[in-house]
Amino acid sequence: MVKSMLNVTYTWDRESISANGSKQVNLLIEWGYGAIRKRKGNLIPKAAGCDLQLQFNPENGVNLLKVEGVRLGFKESENGDCMFVHCGDVWRGKYRQAILTFSIPAHASGRHTIGMIEWSWRKPSQEKRTLIRTDQLYIHYTHHLGLLSMPSNPKVEKYIKLNETSPIVKKALRMYEKGEPERGAFILTRQADELLICAARSEDMDYLEEAELLLSLRNKWSGPFVSFKAYSSKVFFNKEISIGDVHFTENDRLR
Repeated sequence: MVKSMLNVTYTWDRESISANGSKQVNLLIEWGYGAIRKRKGNLIPKAAGCDLQLQFNPENGVNLLKVEGVRLGFKESENGDCMFVHCGDVWRGKYRQAILTFSIPAHASGRHTIGMIEWSWRKPSQEKRTLIRTDQLYIHYTHHLGLLSMPSNPKVEKYIKLNETSPIVKKALRMYEKGEPERGAFILTRQADELLICAARSEDMDYLEEAELLLSLRNKWSGPFVSFKAYSSKVFFNKEISIGDVHFTENDRLR
């Protein structure tokens, strides 16, 4: 195995899956370089590597279905024997996360590999790509009902839930743009209510902050759109509200 200064952690949403296989298993991947640093003033972080790429080489029957994260590119090789995820540049002290969703076939009970992940990048000002790290992915198969009924990992569950904010905000904006502010408000309110339930159950303030954000957006947008819905929604959208006005919580704040 190739190891490097790129720090990577892998967390499954469940410690064990059914030996009969699973159509959806989520893996949280977190990566970064060096110690976590808080940005001070106008200090610009230094680049550790450019165009970081994750290549997943699966075992037979294992499929990488989708990737969710901030500005990630996902594609399959021409012959379909591996998948690529483009993860952007790596900055010293900055960490990012992504959720990889797999379908996994049946297997005998026990801990077994589902594939290999290869990480590569280009050093700043260089064109040559370098393999910097390789990791085998393992998962535990079982028929034990007690293990299968264990709750999902709260950290992975949290990332998935908070990662829903961006597409939901965009969906609500489309409703406002079409002149349907009631539907847009309903979409934001429903998601905020779900986040408030999560906050109450877990006592995690990040859920509460995300819910408050959605409710503030609903209140901010409902008034202008209702008052001016006689105008062309396209003209109003272009002049008054844009995606650039949407400031949702970044998922890389996970702790």
